Amino acid sequence: MPREDSHRSDRSAPKEEGLSRGVVKEGWALSRKRMVFQTTMCGFAGFVLPARPVPWNTQAVLNSMVASLAHRGPDDSGTWISEDAGVFMGFRRLSILDLSTAGHQPMLSPTGRYVVTFNGEIYNFESLRDDLRGEGVTFRSRSDTEVLLASCERWGVQGALRRFRGMFSFALFDTRERRLWLARDRLGIKPLFLLKCPHGIAFASEARAFHSCPLLEGRGNPVAAWHFLKQLCVPTPLSILEGVEKVRPGEVIRFRVGGRVPVEEARERYWDLKEVASVPPDLAEEEVVEALYEVLRESVRLRLIADVPVGALLSGGLDSSVVVALMQELSSEAVRTFTIAFDDPDFDEGPIASEVARYLGAKHTSVAFSKSEVLDLLPTLPGLSDEPMANPSLLPTLLISRVARRDVVVALSGDGGDELFGGYNRYRHGANLIRRAGRLPRIVRKGLGRIARSASTAWLAELASRAAPQALAGGQQSVRERLLKVARVLTAETDQDAYESLLDVGTAHPPVLGPEPSSVPWEGILALTSGPLESGMMLLDQSKYLPDDLLTKIDRASMWESLEARVPMLDHHVVELSWRIPLELKIRNGQAKWPLRQIASRYLPSPILDRPKMGFTVPIDQWMASELRDWSRDTLSPARLR
Repeated sequence: MPREDSHRSDRSAPKEEGLSRGVVKEGWALSRKRMVFQTTMCGFAGFVLPARPVPWNTQAVLNSMVASLAHRGPDDSGTWISEDAGVFMGFRRLSILDLSTAGHQPMLSPTGRYVVTFNGEIYNFESLRDDLRGEGVTFRSRSDTEVLLASCERWGVQGALRRFRGMFSFALFDTRERRLWLARDRLGIKPLFLLKCPHGIAFASEARAFHSCPLLEGRGNPVAAWHFLKQLCVPTPLSILEGVEKVRPGEVIRFRVGGRVPVEEARERYWDLKEVASVPPDLAEEEVVEALYEVLRESVRLRLIADVPVGALLSGGLDSSVVVALMQELSSEAVRTFTIAFDDPDFDEGPIASEVARYLGAKHTSVAFSKSEVLDLLPTLPGLSDEPMANPSLLPTLLISRVARRDVVVALSGDGGDELFGGYNRYRHGANLIRRAGRLPRIVRKGLGRIARSASTAWLAELASRAAPQALAGGQQSVRERLLKVARVLTAETDQDAYESLLDVGTAHPPVLGPEPSSVPWEGILALTSGPLESGMMLLDQSKYLPDDLLTKIDRASMWESLEARVPMLDHHVVELSWRIPLELKIRNGQAKWPLRQIASRYLPSPILDRPKMGFTVPIDQWMASELRDWSRDTLSPARLR
């Protein structure tokens, strides 16, 4: 029989004193007296081995894998082992709701059939629990983890996943049928890595856990490195480690275990963004704003439920402002908001965020950082990134997470608004550039591309900027880089190749990595929508840029500080609704995110809403040429690289 081997960490759960009561209007009370549910953000890890002795200490390996994820769950830890089946599971817990031990993981179902280790939130667990009770299911606790187990037992794993509304990844073992299920949420908000080798499999919330596992052979993945050098991140399903993959968003994988080796039986999508995007838009203009308001408001409402303090990351931009406005509308108390300030006005969002907070009635905190304080954090970035990630906004995201964690444990953010509602300039101006290039004869495009690739003269740079002034805009791009983008657009074979050439940031071809990969995991996605080119661009970004870059960035940075970041814009109901909105109502008369602006106009005046978009980043290129010059040269010296 499986044995449960659980241990508590030395760090105890937060005390009850000082917790936010979070009373919310319209009966959405968060009081501990009414609601004692347990939800956790955490990290988990485990492995499956053949049912025979192995030449290493499995308990010690499991403990080490779990310990590597302590930053994701500082409040509690536990392990569960079935020597007979060869299944080893462990977790780290960050307590959010019900700070008791009621939701300790790994958790077994009441029948003992299922055991799960689970990272994330099932936001609609209350309504699911009511449905299950109506079908005769009884509960021994009030945790959403138990609702997950009961849902899988009652409706099957696929049926349960289709009912879940949240951000999550989990490993579920069926002790009766000897099957292991690995599943990830629809948009890829929460991470899940899978290691496969001839001797077994391993799984974890971050790839760093595999460094403690003898199943990892320790080789790098040159194909993943190619993509990283071009895009600043490693795309799903690739990993920087050979033999390791990322489970795709909306995917569930089933293994049969207990034999000589684990066998992958099925790999299915319970929700597919490409299918959602393939349905023609059907919302009329008079329906759009109210429909979006209702679904966003409900999404925010669900993400306010917590027994720890909740706040928001406020940049002062449209998306985070809408989220805070809805939070404040639902709350009877001033919402806690946080931003960071820099001494460089070109990158400082502090004054704008403070002004938005004043209008909305939020209790705002803005912390200023000097350049030296920011630079001192650079050595920590490789550690928190897990696998290579070079998005410059990782640094300010870490800073704002650190500031927010001083006062709250949960923070809502506005991530996803640009990708869903056409917020980036490239959707408009990049599409125009691609269309113009497509009208030219192939031989002319190829010739111009060769000239642009080899030219460095000012007159050609001026010509390029006139042809596509906004598509090529980017304060940190050199003239040479812009010309190379023009060259790649002109010589692209498809619209998707052309769009990706606008997104690529690197052109280096180091010989050690071998030839450039001939295929990509997301090939052909842009052409799958029923709408115009701009819609295809948004689909590609939602499939690739969001999960692999932006959501990875906010997950790693926030969890490094043991802060839970919730993203109401990326509730799958919001995403599905966004694809029902025609493009001309997302980008209306040249104005991006028109439906969100209409909602924001209910709470904020035009002077705030009409401000130009400011990116959440830091001047890395300037620092590399000045304060960080010696550090960069030392880090990238040939001797050190060898």
